[in-house]
Amino acid sequence: MMSSEKSGDEKLLTKGEVARLCRVDVRTVDRWLTAGKVGYQRTPSGRVLFRKHDVLNVVAGGQISTLTRRR
Repeated sequence: MMSSEKSGDEKLLTKGEVARLCRVDVRTVDRWLTAGKVGYQRTPSGRVLFRKHDVLNVVAGGQISTLTRRR
């Protein structure tokens, strides 16, 4: 069962959706993954998904600001 929502309030996001939500490039999201700044889940097929709640907590806490580059 593939669904973008695991439960009612636990929305799962793709890398592209996280990038749009945070207004960064997808490569920046990849850097966050590599640095361990944001948690993720991997599906059996290897796809990376993020819990929206986790992403928003990290962004709100300013924990990823050092990895974003100025444009």
